[in-house]
Amino acid sequence: MSFHISRISVSSHCNDLGGKVWNPAIRWTRKYAVFVEIEDSDGAVGLGECWCFDAAPDALIAYLRTEVVPHFLGLGPDDFAAVAETLTRRATLTARHGILATALSGIDIAMWDLRAQRSGQPLWACINPQGRGMAPLYCSGGLYGQDKTSEHLADEMAGMAREGFRLSKMKVGALSIDADVARVKAVLGALPADSRLIIDGVYSYTSDEAQRLFDALPAERIEAFQSPTKAWDMAGMAALSRAGIAVMATEAEYRDELHRQLVGEARVAFLQTAPVACGGISRVRELGRLVAGTDTRLSLEVSSSAVALMAACQLAAADDAIAHVEKHTVHRVFFEDLDLRRQPGDLFALPDRPGLGIALRHADVSAAFSSNSPEPVKGPQEAAE
Repeated sequence: MSFHISRISVSSHCNDLGGKVWNPAIRWTRKYAVFVEIEDSDGAVGLGECWCFDAAPDALIAYLRTEVVPHFLGLGPDDFAAVAETLTRRATLTARHGILATALSGIDIAMWDLRAQRSGQPLWACINPQGRGMAPLYCSGGLYGQDKTSEHLADEMAGMAREGFRLSKMKVGALSIDADVARVKAVLGALPADSRLIIDGVYSYTSDEAQRLFDALPAERIEAFQSPTKAWDMAGMAALSRAGIAVMATEAEYRDELHRQLVGEARVAFLQTAPVACGGISRVRELGRLVAGTDTRLSLEVSSSAVALMAACQLAAADDAIAHVEKHTVHRVFFEDLDLRRQPGDLFALPDRPGLGIALRHADVSAAFSSNSPEPVKGPQEAAE
């Protein structure tokens, strides 16, 4: 592909959740999303998103402006991997691996979008022409809420089933084990008998506590126990896996060594990762190769915008080894712009448009900066020894 990057623009969006819902770790007030747009020398624009979670976007935007974007301006599509590798090596000295992985995620997704647009194909077909073209989605919600009773929760989760979802996710871990067992049982009682749940502990339990909670539930109705222990507790997750619990871990992890431990040592049933946090589409494809031939399957986390959801859906549509993709009921920025058509079995057909399948709604984002370079940048200089 004979083009080069002529401009990179960054913008953000704030979703005000008002502090009315929470999980065991955080009460949601404002949730930010940071978007990257890459314009090529022919005027085509690729779109990506960076993980921002609950933090204000200022630090990430400043880091993109000064430490990441300048190294990609003027380069071609085949230069991304080498520049990303060099920046990652430099991060060993700067101790900025996490924010770098987030920044590179947005750049990487936008580059894939650009490549697919130029090829005239949906992104999934650009990744794998033999892909199924559909993504398996589950419905995610079940947070704790202001004045929210078990009856309210059960009705919320039953609504997901009424929409046709046979798999859904809810939170546990903010109350006593007995209270949360009662919440889960209330939900299961309101769901059709053939539906299943993912329960998300948000790193709240010891392995013994997680085992106690799980043992109080009908195991055949639980698809997975997400983040049951601390993220670093490989021994605890391994013990739960040996006990027959389908552990899902973690969500925003980006470190290769921990991904390898989760698969090789903890033997988790589902390696969950967010494409907007772990390094983008390229990194998720690497993780697919990591789990190939093991008992671990990939599951893709999404808790921000429709851009992040479409990136995950395109990956799942390209690779049927990806077990499922999260479709959130709380974090739903720009979801009205989605064009996902339900198929049998919780599968959704993607739009037949070239690229990612969604464009940024510029009227509803705050522009942060836009950079261009009249001269090609050769790449980052290695830090002095």
